[in-house]
Amino acid sequence: MTHDQVPHSPHGYGVRFDPKAQRYRVRNEITGDWLREPTGELKEFTFFGDAYSAWKVFEVHKRPGER
Repeated sequence: MTHDQVPHSPHGYGVRFDPKAQRYRVRNEITGDWLREPTGELKEFTFFGDAYSAWKVFEVHKRPGER
């Protein structure tokens, strides 16, 4: 799946909803890398909260308001 095939999340984070798979995916917005399983498959999340938590670990940088 290429970057332009995955729609941007309305939340504005590196968490994207894949309507075809009906799952959330996580993207590092700084490097453009997708969070993947050890097998190389894109990691999928059923719930936004789980994907968001994974994204916070996957894309580590200061966000607005963080010290």
